[in-house]
Amino acid sequence: MRFKLKTLLLISTCALMAPALLAAEGHAEGPQSEDGVLTYMGHLMFWEYVTFGLILLILAWKVLPIMLKQLGARQASIRDALDKADKVRAEAEVLLRKHEEMMRDAHADAKKITDDAIAAAREAGARIQAEADAAAKETRERAQKEVEQLTRKAQAELRDAAVELSLLASSRVLQRSLTDDDHRRLAQEAIAASGTMNN
Repeated sequence: MRFKLKTLLLISTCALMAPALLAAEGHAEGPQSEDGVLTYMGHLMFWEYVTFGLILLILAWKVLPIMLKQLGARQASIRDALDKADKVRAEAEVLLRKHEEMMRDAHADAKKITDDAIAAAREAGARIQAEADAAAKETRERAQKEVEQLTRKAQAELRDAAVELSLLASSRVLQRSLTDDDHRRLAQEAIAASGTMNN
């Protein structure tokens, strides 16, 4: 690359110097005109066109491919950057959709958990209420049975006491013959005996 650059510089310098050298040679050989810079010299114009053409050829041959290559590389890097940006944007959109979907799922899961917790609490409350009602009913039934048993026992004891009183009264009646006063007295004694048995 360095050799090519040196060659290019040497050729360009020679091409640029040629008209000046020819002009100097022409001035040395011919008479000098008084017009100066505006004097038309055909042979110098020819060499200027040749020099300009050579410079264009050298630029087209050496510089233009390098410039086109650099422009192509720049265009490719811009295209790659745009492709990467499009890819990143597409990935970001996918991630955003996934994030939104995850948020919707999280909200749905939270609602389901809340609904399940409320349903479980209601179910537990109903179960506890049912158990309490069953326990209260069982306690009432047990108390009622105990009252009935105690009532039956008291009635049985009362019957037994009445039988004993009847037997007692009968045995006393049999032991003696009774008058009306005796009957009254026996009845009072039976009533008194019944009162002491109940206490």
